[in-house]
Amino acid sequence: MRKNLKVALLVQLVVSGAPLMADLFVPQFAEMLGATRFQIGVLGSVFALSMFASAAIFGRLSDRIGRKRILLLGFLASGTTYALSFFMQQFSAFFLLRVFQGISVGIYPGVLAAFISDSSGTMEDFAAFGSLGIATFIFLAGIVAGVSSVRWIFIATAFFYLISILLALRFEEKNILPVEVPLFPLDIMKRNIFIYAAIFLTFSGITITWTYWVLYLKVVHTSQFGVGYITMINPLTEFLVLTLFAKRLRVRNPRIGMLILALSFPFFAVAQNLLQVVIIQIVSGTGWGLMYAGALGEIIARNKEKGTASGLFQSSVSLGNIAGPFIGGVVILLFHSLRAVFVAAGVIIFLGFLVMSLDRVPQEECGENTQNY
Repeated sequence: MRKNLKVALLVQLVVSGAPLMADLFVPQFAEMLGATRFQIGVLGSVFALSMFASAAIFGRLSDRIGRKRILLLGFLASGTTYALSFFMQQFSAFFLLRVFQGISVGIYPGVLAAFISDSSGTMEDFAAFGSLGIATFIFLAGIVAGVSSVRWIFIATAFFYLISILLALRFEEKNILPVEVPLFPLDIMKRNIFIYAAIFLTFSGITITWTYWVLYLKVVHTSQFGVGYITMINPLTEFLVLTLFAKRLRVRNPRIGMLILALSFPFFAVAQNLLQVVIIQIVSGTGWGLMYAGALGEIIARNKEKGTASGLFQSSVSLGNIAGPFIGGVVILLFHSLRAVFVAAGVIIFLGFLVMSLDRVPQEECGENTQNY
C-alpha cells in the first residue's frame, strides 16, 4: 500500500494545481470572449455551485462502487472540458462549458482524500501535497502565459490531467465492502454539522480575500512578477508546515488554524509594504494548513462513509466559494475599500472558529479510522 500511497500523493499534487493554472486566467479569457465583469463574477459562482453538487453525489457513489473508477471519471471529464475551452469563441458557450467543468472538478477531491486514507495516508499528506501542487502550478501558469496565448493554458491543463489518468491506472484498490448510504445522508450531516458549518464560514472569508487579491497587491505596489511569487508563499508555507512540523508534533487541531487565520487576515488591511505582506502570508499559510488538514482529518477519522463525508466537506468548501464573492461585493459597496475585505474576512473566519469550538463528537465515535488521522 505504500507504493499506492506515493502514486496517490503525486496525483494529488497534479490535480490540485492543474485546474488552478487555467482558472487563474479564466476571467481574462472570459473578457476576451466579451463578458462583462458582472458576468465574470456570475461565472465563478456557477462554477463553484457545480462543484458543490458534484462533490456530494460522487463522494457518496465512491462508498458504494469504489474509488478508482470515480477518480478516473473525474480526471477524464476534467481534462476533456479544459481541452474544449481552447476552442471556445463565444462567452455563452464557454459559460455552459464552465458548468460542466465545475461538475467534473468536483468529482474527485473528496474521493481522492478517502482513497489516500484507505491507502494508510494522512490528511496532512493530502493537504500538504495539494498545497505543493498549487504553488508549483501557479509558477508554471506564469511561464506558460509568458510564452503562449491564454488558450494554450487550457491545453496544458488537459495534458496534466492526462498524466494523472496514467498515474491513477496504477492504483491498486483494496477490497472495500460497499457502504450503504442513504440518498440524503442526514445522519452524516448531523454528526459533522459543526465542522461543515465552520468550513463554510472559513472558506467564505478566504474567498472574499482571494476575489480581490490581485487588486489588493497592486495597491501595495506589487509588480506582475511579484503577484506570482507572493501568492506562492502561502501554499509553500502550508506544505512546509504540514510536512516538517504539524505531522511530527501531532498538531492536528483545526481550531488553532482557524484562529490563526482569523487573527492574521486583518493585518493585511494595515500592511504598508511587501515585506509585511510576505510575513502575513507566512502566518496565514500556517493557519490555512492546520485548519484544512485538521478539519478534513476529523471528518475522515469519525466517519466510516469516508467518500460521502469528505464529499460533503468539499461541498461546504464550494458553498463558501460561492458566498465569499457576494459578501466581498457588499463590503466593497459599504466601505469602498479593498482593505476592508480583509477585516471582514477575519470576522467571518472567527465566527467559523466559534462554530468549530461547539463540535463535541466523542473520540470513541471515531473508531478505527483514527489511525489515518
